[in-house]
Amino acid sequence: MKKRIPAYMKVYTQIKGMILDDTYPIGSLMPTEPDLCQQFQVSRTTIRKAMELLEQGGFIRIQQGRGTEVLDYRTTQKLNIVSSFTETLESKGYKVSSKSMHIDMVVPPNNVLDDLNLPAETQVVRIQRIQLANGKPVALMTNYVVPDLVPGILADAGTFVSLYQHLETKYGIVLTDARDNIKAKAADFLESELLQIPTGSPLLVDRRITFSQGRPIEVVIMLVDASKYEFSVNLTGRPT
Repeated sequence: MKKRIPAYMKVYTQIKGMILDDTYPIGSLMPTEPDLCQQFQVSRTTIRKAMELLEQGGFIRIQQGRGTEVLDYRTTQKLNIVSSFTETLESKGYKVSSKSMHIDMVVPPNNVLDDLNLPAETQVVRIQRIQLANGKPVALMTNYVVPDLVPGILADAGTFVSLYQHLETKYGIVLTDARDNIKAKAADFLESELLQIPTGSPLLVDRRITFSQGRPIEVVIMLVDASKYEFSVNLTGRPT
């Protein structure tokens, strides 16, 4: 059964896409609220909800008396906003694609079930793929998704590149928060073969739990060629 997507999510997805494709360039001011209402044929409440999500995602800054500015979300994956690997690479000008995507149902490791607040032996959706940038492999990705949120996703293999965008556009899921744990490792033989790099090359390993309004919905384990990617973290203040 297809889920009904709220109007504000449809507007959020459309405006986000217009920011990513430079219809609304970085540093520019967004149209006014009445203009957006007219453009998308929706109410002010719908526009405000969509803009709140865009601001939470780090795409815009709403400033009273000045307007709404499109922020620079590019260059590195910023860990203070919930951006995907694919979105980050696309914002840097890379053409991103997926290779050998496989979607199935599995009982994941216990720590994944714990992170998703699911009982032991629960099956979840597993999505495995190799991400390519300009045709070259840069990351191995394994996503575990709560199944009741994504009915029919087993038939979606090969139909999307960015899982986050797919969750937003097809299932109307609002991605609000994420918790990342990042470490380094040396590529083993299989990883080096899949990524086409020498055995022992440095990899970044990012294990992320993604939340929708307080509920954990996905765990992703991403192994990235460290020579082709970086993360940034914005820190504020000192402990008292």
